[in-house]
Amino acid sequence: MKPTLSTDFVPYNDPDFLAFARSVMFNMRNNPHFPDPVPPLDTIGELVIEFAVSLSDASTKNRVDIAVKNTLRKQLEHQLGRLALYVMYVADDIEAILVSSGYNLTKKRAGSSVGEPGSPTLTSGINSGEIVSVIRAVKGAKYYLFEITSGDLKNESIWETHSCSRRKYTFTNLTPGQKYWVRIAVLGTGKQKLYSNPISLWAQ
Repeated sequence: MKPTLSTDFVPYNDPDFLAFARSVMFNMRNNPHFPDPVPPLDTIGELVIEFAVSLSDASTKNRVDIAVKNTLRKQLEHQLGRLALYVMYVADDIEAILVSSGYNLTKKRAGSSVGEPGSPTLTSGINSGEIVSVIRAVKGAKYYLFEITSGDLKNESIWETHSCSRRKYTFTNLTPGQKYWVRIAVLGTGKQKLYSNPISLWAQ
């Protein structure tokens, strides 16, 4: 089986994704194996800086800042995916050259189907402005994405996403008296991804 680079960035939460992007930039800079990266490293470097700033801005939980951060992450993911294709083309299946780029190799595992996630259970947390979300154990689950949005549920609702390896997550710094919707995505091997039904609760 030919070695390939992983371009599945979903399991990374935002800070870890930023750290990964910076690591790739560090390893690709002045790497003799990749003299003319496509896309140029300066292009990706600018996105890394913008994403880092947006990540800091989004910490205030402002919906517009969160939307900007999510958009920049998608753009950065796209460019890192393109760069990975260039790296694999140049490396020509030589594993040592592949890993010198800072990317991770794809892990070869036996595939398994992800079970239906069902609906999460929501309860108020110990502190004000907390909602505790729990979902039953799901067969084949590798990661869980806990997503939350406020107000009425609409197609254009902006979801704030938190990655977690456990099936329980506590949302914090919520607005008391505000209605929130929560849904959970269950991630399996490869591109397997199933969503739970969205459930609502008023923050206390």
